[in-house]
Amino acid sequence: MNAQPTVLKATSSADFLAALPRLTGMRAPESLFLVLFEGSRTLGAARIDLPPLEQLERPGDEIEHWLLQITQIALKGDAVAVVVQTDHLLSKQPVSSPHGTLTGVLADVLHAAGASVHDALVVASDGWASFVGTNFPELHSLDEIQQSPLYDPDHVLLGVDEWRAQHPGRTAEDPNEITNMAAQMCASGSQENRS
Repeated sequence: MNAQPTVLKATSSADFLAALPRLTGMRAPESLFLVLFEGSRTLGAARIDLPPLEQLERPGDEIEHWLLQITQIALKGDAVAVVVQTDHLLSKQPVSSPHGTLTGVLADVLHAAGASVHDALVVASDGWASFVGTNFPELHSLDEIQQSPLYDPDHVLLGVDEWRAQHPGRTAEDPNEITNMAAQMCASGSQENRS
């Protein structure tokens, strides 16, 4: 007997951020989460380490390679949402922070590559912001996430190392393995949707 998946309907960016921990199962600062969609349904999520702050402040080849890797994974689904999670400050003008700049550039790169981007978000220690549909993202309070009906304060989140230990075979460091895992995630999501 197959268990019915839990359906969470996010009607705002704050709702989506409130639901993300249940989708990923982990607390992972300094991470990028890619959530792939088939239509309005999620296929799953992938987590990738953020580049170090020094690379964000002085972009070079490493950032270009990182953006390319993200783009290859994002194009595996019909659409994608990206969430940058950091313990750094976002500031009153999110677009001027290193993580805000990265998220804005990532959204532009994904659009240019032909990806449909549902949302591109940063969650920082001082608030959150969306970088889709605006040239001037606003800093929102983290309280908006916690006040969402999709927020579950009792949901237990694992650290990255704990999550890896409990999910062997579902983590990779090699870019080719990561791309293959993304393809498998999409294939299994499509099979579930056909049943």
